[in-house]
Amino acid sequence: MKPPLFSILLPTRNRSEIVGDAIRSVLDQTCGDFEIIISDNDESPDKTRDAVAKFTDPRIRYVRTSGNLPMHDNWENAFAQATGDYVFILEDKQRLVPNALEILHHWFKTHGPTVISYDIRFARGERIDAPRLFPNLEKWSSRDAVEHFCRFEQKFFNILPKGLDSCAPRQLLAELKTKSPTGMLYSYISPDYASGFMMLAAVEHFYYTPAPLVYIPNNWMWQGKYSNGQASFKKTESYRRFLKDLPVTREEILRDVPLKSEFLWINSVLYDFFKFYRRSDHKPQIDWPRYYGFCIFLIVMGRKLGADLREEIQLVRSALAKEPLGLKVRVAGNVLKRGLDVAWQLVRRTARG
Repeated sequence: MKPPLFSILLPTRNRSEIVGDAIRSVLDQTCGDFEIIISDNDESPDKTRDAVAKFTDPRIRYVRTSGNLPMHDNWENAFAQATGDYVFILEDKQRLVPNALEILHHWFKTHGPTVISYDIRFARGERIDAPRLFPNLEKWSSRDAVEHFCRFEQKFFNILPKGLDSCAPRQLLAELKTKSPTGMLYSYISPDYASGFMMLAAVEHFYYTPAPLVYIPNNWMWQGKYSNGQASFKKTESYRRFLKDLPVTREEILRDVPLKSEFLWINSVLYDFFKFYRRSDHKPQIDWPRYYGFCIFLIVMGRKLGADLREEIQLVRSALAKEPLGLKVRVAGNVLKRGLDVAWQLVRRTARG
């Protein structure tokens, strides 16, 4: 039997009330050459199983785990079942626009087996309008993308071909897994970033479209609902358990960063960068003044979300007190520029309605 073109991986845990809509967004695709692999890691043995059982489409493949896998192992479990030519991860809180796979299929026919990343939109309501056929596609050098990361530029976080917002050939992903320092494709700490940095180390270039192929309905992320990022800001018990279950210590995670807080998510991303981005022909350097500026931005955003980040504020003050004046001036300039950029983006979004 011919394998499907796409393997849609849908790892899920304790979100049976929303997983059905994620499945439906795949079944409603204008390109039907796919399989959906649902890796059910619920604490409940039947809630997600019952939600999936409402669908009878033979392209759905349901796999039950032990119910207590760490996130990265649940993602790995889903990938192990994939048989398609290209792999695409969809979180249970995410939805595909109806023509997402048709757009990707067109680009793969045009450019051959390659890596394509795309935007994720936070929808105000239940859905967003599908992008036109076919939106613009940008070609990016992997080295240039990493240099953007080292300067903590927002563009990098949009274009990075990480697990949650990219589609890549399964054969390439399997090769990354065999070369991974942990033996995993979707490794700790952040499975999507870990795979993204390995991808950038392996390929010379990738493609990116600013068109949203995936969206999150009802602004769930900014409401704090189903948001891992907000869980880290707010230091929730679930996030503390997540950190405790990791096979690395707090000291290892924070060893190479000046602000020793596991609740500033950029520190986890930096750990993954140092561990998984390995190129003999490229040795990028982190811009630490911009790192401080980015952390201050995160603290401001976290406080607006109601998080208690007094300890992190003190960490910044203490660390900067030891730095030379020139670095402090660069940090202040970066914070001002980032604030102006955010204000301009809000103005543009308001103008678009």
